[in-house]
Amino acid sequence: MQIAFGYSSETGPRPRNEDFGGFVTPDDGAATVKGYLAALADGVSGGTHGREAAESTVRNLLADYYATPDTWEVTHALETVLQSLNRWLFGQVASRREAGGMACTLSALVVRGRRWFLAHVGDTRIYRLRGELFECLTQDHTWEQPGMEHVLKRAVGLDTHLRVDYAEGELVAGDVFLIVCDGVWQPLGQVGMHKLLQLYDDPQACARNLVAEALRQDGSDNASALVVRVATLAADSEQNAHLNRRHLPLSSRLSPGSTLDGYLIDALLHDSRETLLYQAHAADSGQACVIKTLQPRMAGDIELAERLLMEEWLGKRVQSHYFPQILPTPTGHERNFLYFVMSWHPGQTLQARLDQGSHFGVQEIVSIGIRLLKGVGALHRLDIVHRDIKPDNLHLGDDDKLRILDLGVAYCPACPQGQNTDQPGTPSYMAPELFSATGEHPTPKRDLYAVGVTLYHLLTRKYPYGEIEPFQNPRFGDPVPPTRTRPDIPGWLEVALLKACARTPDERFETAEEFLITLERGEASRLTRIGPSPLATRNPVLFWQSIALIAGIFNLLLIYLLVID
Repeated sequence: MQIAFGYSSETGPRPRNEDFGGFVTPDDGAATVKGYLAALADGVSGGTHGREAAESTVRNLLADYYATPDTWEVTHALETVLQSLNRWLFGQVASRREAGGMACTLSALVVRGRRWFLAHVGDTRIYRLRGELFECLTQDHTWEQPGMEHVLKRAVGLDTHLRVDYAEGELVAGDVFLIVCDGVWQPLGQVGMHKLLQLYDDPQACARNLVAEALRQDGSDNASALVVRVATLAADSEQNAHLNRRHLPLSSRLSPGSTLDGYLIDALLHDSRETLLYQAHAADSGQACVIKTLQPRMAGDIELAERLLMEEWLGKRVQSHYFPQILPTPTGHERNFLYFVMSWHPGQTLQARLDQGSHFGVQEIVSIGIRLLKGVGALHRLDIVHRDIKPDNLHLGDDDKLRILDLGVAYCPACPQGQNTDQPGTPSYMAPELFSATGEHPTPKRDLYAVGVTLYHLLTRKYPYGEIEPFQNPRFGDPVPPTRTRPDIPGWLEVALLKACARTPDERFETAEEFLITLERGEASRLTRIGPSPLATRNPVLFWQSIALIAGIFNLLLIYLLVID
């Protein structure tokens, strides 16, 4: 992407300049993932700290935005940073002795790949020039009553909660974006700004002349303008560029002693319908590893290839000891086939231990649950939903560390999504609403439900609603209390498991952290037991059949009484 910026700001007739603007041109890696960011803030004149508010907001936004996880959507990253800045500004007013507010308007623009994103609050504005069309992309947050047109309804630091307008759209090569304060758009008007944008190709010259002309037109305020000109678009996003490897060929089935791009195959670990896992080691360093690839018969399946590559992309960004780490290709070797490499950890999955007849005690399950929820919480903070938590995807290493496996069907809103609309996962571990939901984005509560079922199954070897087979359309009543199978389960743990596996999402834990605290506190958690659901809720068909039966009996009784009279 070729992009150019221009920025100019003048004090004008005011005693001090309370505007502050800036932009970031990051390196190619950060630009591909996070994009280019430009922002302009205007300190609220009624406060004595307007300039400080504007400068601290822009400087911190430009820095903190690039510190957010790569897996976050642009809007989510902006919202998180701006809410934090708003709380900080609002708190500064209360903590300082001198009187006066500390607030500012803000308009921010992110240009990434082939899309633009904006965040806006206040009466600074963002315009776009596309060909001959010049339009305003934002709406002022001021009162509409006569005499109050300049009074802000919203600003950063004005209230405890900040409401920000967000918008996004497709980029076109040659687009020019203009971010201006009211000291520019008021005296020049839309026609005046349009003419100047068409007159200058250089963004810096354009910004400088916009400010100068605004002051010449008797502008009575600080004047600031930030111009962003998009000359050419990026070839592709980093995620899509990573997916370009989907056309790599699949290797034939490998046997111990075979080689693959600098790796020696030691053993076949897993053989499923779609994927293969090999235990291997690097030929030069001897480092043990696991190679994940697709079955040779899956050659040409683009969706599976993309899923495998996105699992690698996500795995690189999950830096936690609760997950295997993605390893780079050995130095001096090229990747000639479709696969990726993970760290190797001796041990077993929890399902393998169940299959071997292992029984888990209450304290062991609580310990597993605590570690599992810490790992799931790390995923959720990255905006990733695993979607297939189950004992077969939980590995307990010889080092006694629990690791969550298989991000192959994980959902991340910032990642490209395939065309398959089926709900992935294992039916017995899927939340009840997933069997009827269509097109809804997965939420963290889906994983928390699966965690609850996993802990329930490890304790009882049963499922709270019975085992669910693929393609089955189950009906859900109330979950069976685990103490029917394991009377030794303490009451507080039973309540926690039933809450995690509740039929409706509103009755479950809100976050992994809430569930985690419950397990850590144990008997001190004081959870309230969920009562049985009404028949009309858990089985509407049976409820109305019962009503119809009772009504029929009542009518027959009335007919009988009329006849005998």
